Amino acid sequence: MQRFWGALLASALVAVTAAQAEQLTEFPRTSAIIDVLVNEHEFDAAQVEAWFAEGEYIARNVESLAKPAETTRTYAEYRPLFVSDETVENGKRFMEDQAEWLLLAEERTGVSAEVIAAIMGVETRYGNFLGVHRTFDALATLAVTEGRRADYFQRELINFLLISRDQSFDPLSVKGSYAGAMGYPQFMPSSYLAYADDLDGDGNIDIWNDPVDAIGSIARYLSEHGWQRDAPIATRAHVSGEYRQVELNSFDRDRTLADVAALGWDPLIAAQDDAQVHPIRLDGDEGAEFWLGYRNFWVISRYNRSVAYSMAIFQLSEALRLSQ
Repeated sequence: MQRFWGALLASALVAVTAAQAEQLTEFPRTSAIIDVLVNEHEFDAAQVEAWFAEGEYIARNVESLAKPAETTRTYAEYRPLFVSDETVENGKRFMEDQAEWLLLAEERTGVSAEVIAAIMGVETRYGNFLGVHRTFDALATLAVTEGRRADYFQRELINFLLISRDQSFDPLSVKGSYAGAMGYPQFMPSSYLAYADDLDGDGNIDIWNDPVDAIGSIARYLSEHGWQRDAPIATRAHVSGEYRQVELNSFDRDRTLADVAALGWDPLIAAQDDAQVHPIRLDGDEGAEFWLGYRNFWVISRYNRSVAYSMAIFQLSEALRLSQ
């Protein structure tokens, strides 16, 4: 699953050495990572060294992570990337093809088929675009680049290599996002280990080639983050009075519908007064839009902590629901 670490990785755009290393093997962190793989996880030293020697350091990936589309575009510019006649039509076909498995995942977890399909549509165009970067290169680049997230990506790289060993595939053969997200659902390796699901029960959890396991994995991910069955995701809201006194576009969970209603937020789809809400302002096609995200909106944001991303998932899921 692709997560954008823009703000956190801006500080990673620093020189690792005065000579600006260009190969993975030239970075100081590489030898330490190899030591962990060999000594703690019992990988063959020659094999690991060969992977790093063949791997590619991709400097532009570090820069890309510092400037994700969610933070560089208005919502009016961002939304059409994922919510369009084409993505809805393709999503409708995907849902028809996978109707049996989407229904099973929904029955087991409560996560609606439309939301599962929408995530697949935004992440990989329903499995038609899994990424062009070798996952090993993407993770290794970010693991060896000094910065506050280097340790995180080192753990993800190690997890990826553990998965490749367990699944018996060549780690240099897999491609995904520039952040190291993998397969149909674009899971990071740690998410695969925690949430990947063998929905078809064939004894093999394959999110790279099997859309069925990807469907189950997305549903399980959202379910285990607290998805509420049949509960609303988000609604447009009218605003008035002191509505500006609330913090906008935040995923903090300390506000209720009663709290924001008292300040002038009037949702088109109401919920219980004690419902968790997230007041949202977006720059839409016709100017400012005001929304309230409910608990399930927050759950979607666990996939990618971005208001724009979560809203695109919601709006694509609604378009898919209405297309059935």
